[in-house]
Amino acid sequence: MTQQLNTLPIEIFLEKARIARKSNQKSLNLSIDEVMMLEDSLAVVMTRIAGDLDSLIQSVQQSEDIVIKMDGGSL
Repeated sequence: MTQQLNTLPIEIFLEKARIARKSNQKSLNLSIDEVMMLEDSLAVVMTRIAGDLDSLIQSVQQSEDIVIKMDGGSL
């Protein structure tokens, strides 16, 4: 059973970044609590992606060889 991802801190950060960009702000300030939540959320997301990628690579390696035939065509 896979734990549900909490992407809310990422969404909050992206919204703040969007607003900062649209209002031509020179910087974006985050509280340490926001930074910690964003860090945790990104760590879980990246770990999940890496695990999914590993699973995909293993399944591709276990499958049969794929043969690709190309026709040079004619002019």
